[in-house]
Amino acid sequence: MPRRNLNLFLLWLGQFVSATGDAFFSTCVGFLALFLLTRQGGPDPGLVVGITRGVDALPFLLFGAYAGVLVDRFDRRRTMLVSDLARALILACIPLLFFTGMLAWWMLPAAAFLLYSFSTLFNPARDALVPLLAEGGNLLRINSWFQTSGQLAMILGATLVGLLVPAAQGQISEGQAERMAWLLAADAATFLFCFGCILAIAAPPAVLARRPGGSLGALRESVVFALKDARLRALLFITAVNNFFIMGPAIVGAQFLILHEFKLGPAEYGWFEGTLALGWFAGTLLIARLAPRLKTGHLVLAGMLLDGLTYVPFLWVPDFGWSLVFIFAHGLAIPLITVGRTTLIQRYYENARLGRIFSLVALTVQGFTALSALCTGLALTWLSPRELFFAAGALGAACGVAGLGFASLRRTA
Repeated sequence: MPRRNLNLFLLWLGQFVSATGDAFFSTCVGFLALFLLTRQGGPDPGLVVGITRGVDALPFLLFGAYAGVLVDRFDRRRTMLVSDLARALILACIPLLFFTGMLAWWMLPAAAFLLYSFSTLFNPARDALVPLLAEGGNLLRINSWFQTSGQLAMILGATLVGLLVPAAQGQISEGQAERMAWLLAADAATFLFCFGCILAIAAPPAVLARRPGGSLGALRESVVFALKDARLRALLFITAVNNFFIMGPAIVGAQFLILHEFKLGPAEYGWFEGTLALGWFAGTLLIARLAPRLKTGHLVLAGMLLDGLTYVPFLWVPDFGWSLVFIFAHGLAIPLITVGRTTLIQRYYENARLGRIFSLVALTVQGFTALSALCTGLALTWLSPRELFFAAGALGAACGVAGLGFASLRRTA
């Protein structure tokens, strides 16, 4: 196998395995917090799930921009290795504390905060590394295939949760909690596997990024650059607003839809997440197939419009089966945004500043996801999950329409 293909495959494989573990975490952590809350007491359940699922994005809001400076200053492959090792150690603490009876609900958002603090370094380093490993290949197609690792992992991870965690009838049992703790232990192991895959990558010399001057100066320069560049400014703005409306219902509202509207539990939520990933995977394959004909600016704007519109039918969804149909349709729209946005940035900006740009994107995506999750937890105290999805979908679709007003983004090839 040519070295380029082997490098890309190793990165794909490491991401696939670790993202499978991420699916364990995202599916289980909210339910595990609810289980601990019923045993130990605490705040309103909606607020607890909002905190638990939203705090993982706060590091991107707090540290994201500066993380990009570090990514462009240090070797990207080594940055990814350190991040994977740290995340494995953090995750291993959760099952250890659970089985020794020392785990409290507030420790889960604390662990998530630490976990995603290291992700602020890993994610932009990975996205900046891909065009160098691609060595001139079609980036839209390569990004499409590469992002299938995440979708396949979500399908596998959510399916395993559905198979391994017994079904519930609106309440989390001791047996379910124990199974979820073991899945989080497996999540820690997946980061060690990813560490080995990245260690085996033979990175070309160009992967060593040029070193900017002072860190604070580089941070200030990257923010000024983003504000002055019309295309990047528009992309960051509509990404932030769209994620604020869409992501809270996805990570908090969906759990309450499954638990309270349908009277189901973690297993069914696993199938829900797996179906979302299946739609995401199908959409990614379609983009890979049509890559030479597609414009990245059009992809992003169309994706935001459909991202919102596919939430609207949840107001009338009659049962769990129909919710799977609509969440599959929602999944089809997601890669239009993620693949289109990543490729746009890789095509139009120099590699030496990609770490800082992808960190600013992560700040808008993850930072506003955190705000959205927290606000969703509060909104669920006076809105039903169905009403939440409808309102968020209408507002999210409006972002795609508003984006047409940004000529610099609309005309991007």
